[in-house]
Amino acid sequence: MTAQPHAVPPSAIERTFTAVRAALPTDNIGAFDAELAQITNATVVDLSALDDFLTGWWRIATRAARDREDWQRMHAEAEEIGSGHRPAGTSLAEVLARRGVQI
Repeated sequence: MTAQPHAVPPSAIERTFTAVRAALPTDNIGAFDAELAQITNATVVDLSALDDFLTGWWRIATRAARDREDWQRMHAEAEEIGSGHRPAGTSLAEVLARRGVQI
C-alpha cells in the first residue's frame, strides 16, 4: 500500500481567519460566521476559545481542500444516516466485542 499525495497540502492554507474562511466549502461558511460571532460578541473575548475555533476550522478547511468530492460524500452519507434513510454501520463496541475486546 502506498500513500497517495493530496491535492492541497495542509500548509497551503494559511492559519488566518480570512484564509480559512475563504478555503471552506460554501455550506460551512454560515456555521463559521455564526460561531465566530458568538465568540467575538462576548463581553470579554476568550482568546483560548478563539484559538480553538481557528484551529478547528483550519483543520476542516484543510481536510475539505484535500478532496472536495470526498468531503461532500462524507456529509451526504452523514445526512442519510441522520435522517434514517441509511442505517448506521456497526458500532465500535460491536466490532471490538467480535474481536474479544471489552470496553
